[in-house]
Amino acid sequence: MELRAKKIDIDADRPVVVLHEKDARRLCAHPGSRVELRHGEKAVIATVAVSRRAVRPGEVGLFIDVCEELGEVPGHVNVLPTTEPRSVSYIRKKLDGRHLAPGEIYEIIMDTVEDRLTTTEAAVFVAACYVHGLSMDETVALTEAIVASGEIVEISRRPVVDKHCIGGVPNNRTTMIFVPVMASLGFYVPKTSSRAITSPAGTADTMEVLAPVNLSAEEIKEITESVGGVMAWGGSTGIAAADDRLISIRRPLSLDPQGMLLASIMAKKRAVSSEYVLIDIPVGDEVKVTSVKKGEDLAKGFVSLGQRLGMRVKVVLTDGSAPIGRGVGPVLEARDVLSILYGGGPEDLRRKGAELVAHMLEFVRGTPFENGVRLAEEQIRSGAALEKMKEIIEAQGGDPDVKPEDLQPGKYSETVVAERDGVVRRISNRGVAELARAVGAPFSKKSGVYLHVTRGAKVRKGDPLLTVYSESKKLLKEAMALRLDLVSVE
Repeated sequence: MELRAKKIDIDADRPVVVLHEKDARRLCAHPGSRVELRHGEKAVIATVAVSRRAVRPGEVGLFIDVCEELGEVPGHVNVLPTTEPRSVSYIRKKLDGRHLAPGEIYEIIMDTVEDRLTTTEAAVFVAACYVHGLSMDETVALTEAIVASGEIVEISRRPVVDKHCIGGVPNNRTTMIFVPVMASLGFYVPKTSSRAITSPAGTADTMEVLAPVNLSAEEIKEITESVGGVMAWGGSTGIAAADDRLISIRRPLSLDPQGMLLASIMAKKRAVSSEYVLIDIPVGDEVKVTSVKKGEDLAKGFVSLGQRLGMRVKVVLTDGSAPIGRGVGPVLEARDVLSILYGGGPEDLRRKGAELVAHMLEFVRGTPFENGVRLAEEQIRSGAALEKMKEIIEAQGGDPDVKPEDLQPGKYSETVVAERDGVVRRISNRGVAELARAVGAPFSKKSGVYLHVTRGAKVRKGDPLLTVYSESKKLLKEAMALRLDLVSVE
């Protein structure tokens, strides 16, 4: 059926077309089904939306993604019904609890990336993996399919090391200490990180305060090989492309099937040539892993998957019971990191960063752990890590001369003080994160929370516990009205 094309200025992050209900009936299409659009030699599979008002009979509305794939807004376009891909039958198979072969998983992933599956179909696949789990064979196949869905960065220098924290602890910005320290010791660290989805800042959001993070795969390769390290946003690279699509489906319902979690993390490591991978699993009441037993089970999965993929993996379980560092929010977290590299900063964040370096040195070189901690801290004290961080910032297009005092938070602020003398017994991870997001983080980079105290600190009535910063007076007022119980003093 040939229809007049009408551009609709909406970016749905996947191809979508709008049909008038009369044309939809003629094509036997319904909301959520798929059609094929042809214009010249180009063809696009798109998901159907049906409307009486957005388009007229004889018109087809093209969302931005469709126009981009066609390369232009055509005058007319052929719209044809199309059958569901074979991968839908494989999704039904998994929904029935049956094992999927590597080729079947590969087709599901490629159809997801190429938008042959509807959002509903892809969501059913995630749900089936959540309900029935993934065997290690399926997890290996899923990891390899995710790697194959995007670009691969071949680092020619050695050794290539990487780390990942599964998250849940505010600040905990150890990557930005680990990368420059390891690079200053002669290692190569092609670190790709995510932006925040449910937290006040991801590593990419925080690094973006200091330098651009939207780097190509080729730029990641060049900077890593020339400087020793890079900290980029994974979503801009095309690396492990399917993973971003799967994450967008998993997040709304907080579905995190273990096999899919393992594949998500390890695919990104394999795609950047990592030989040695350190996984940080925080354990605590308010983080993803709530018990040591669950952490140990997850650790076994990482190690086993790494072996199957030809990578060496070490997992450490760390204390996730309270925030690490002082600032929460992109600017405040970047200030913490720079303060440490300049010789000051929060002691707990510096120590954890040094310990993660020590774990990697022990893993790769057999360096005794405490010797590794001392070596990492010496790299910080001597300024070697700072100089390497400056090189990385400059290579990524930032100002290498930026200092901690240059990073100022939002102009509106309010401080919460202790209502009694006592000892800080608890600082809520979840509460601090929610408050920082309520005042604008991570989208407002200068907004967030600064903690004046740590757990175990003695305070007097009237002492500051935390200060909340925002670039919006309205958001600050609304957030403070929540009166979240963040810091318990007894």
